[in-house]
Amino acid sequence: MNKATKIMTTTLLASSLLLPTAASAEQVVDKTIITLGESLGAKDKAWVLARLNAPEGITPVIATAADEEKYLGKNVPQSQLGGNMYSSAKIELAEKGDGLSVATENITWVTKDMYLNALVTAGVTDADITITSPYKVTGTSALTGIMKAYDQTSAETGIKLTDERKDLAQQELAVTSDVGKTVGTDKVAELMNEIKAEIAKQKPETKVDIENVIIQVIQNNNIQLSDAQMDRLTSLFSQMEKADLNWGQIETGLKSAGQDIQAFATSEETKGFFAKLFDGLSNFFKSISGLFK
Repeated sequence: MNKATKIMTTTLLASSLLLPTAASAEQVVDKTIITLGESLGAKDKAWVLARLNAPEGITPVIATAADEEKYLGKNVPQSQLGGNMYSSAKIELAEKGDGLSVATENITWVTKDMYLNALVTAGVTDADITITSPYKVTGTSALTGIMKAYDQTSAETGIKLTDERKDLAQQELAVTSDVGKTVGTDKVAELMNEIKAEIAKQKPETKVDIENVIIQVIQNNNIQLSDAQMDRLTSLFSQMEKADLNWGQIETGLKSAGQDIQAFATSEETKGFFAKLFDGLSNFFKSISGLFK
């Protein structure tokens, strides 16, 4: 065997250790699902899998640019789409009633609360979700991957996200982004949650009733919105009302946004995983260098 063949064989062997093979792997392992952005190179994939402490033998769901257009392109601003797909996610399915938590890292546009609100509206209620990227990115590919993951694993998890609710989640994300330009990204999710809580409490029956609830909430918070923003909010919540959503479930489907991902990254279990990974990489590169001696 010549040196070039040895190098190629060693490289393929290392890759097989870092990423599971499709033949032996599952998309749901230990109640966990992993999503990866399609733009990640081999080294970046290894970094993300280690960062998320991916279970052995799992097949990641790959989020593509075509998927992003399918799941988000109808309503999310194009300025936030169409870039490289790097953000990825770990979904840990929880027990019914546990609620939803989200932790993020290197995400610049989709905030934790924006993920929470959009996902609960889409029908995701009981899971701990960790989102990361090796680079600072908007975070839309992770949201795309999460939606795609629930679609692809519905037969195994029993969780089915309807097209109607996924569309409403897209709209909510877009409206939240728009209103956030006025009230601030740190306050807009709280505002949306308060509107939901009031709708759950007051049970408005008409579009005018919904508009009055929204006016009441923004006045209570001393917020001024444009007529266009008010129209978008009223339209969104009216569509939600027509979809006969369980407002009580939506209101209570959220729990703490979760601890910062840095706390996760410094856990003993994760540090042990990183140590094994980098030991393996170190030995791999030593073996390559040895071929040239």
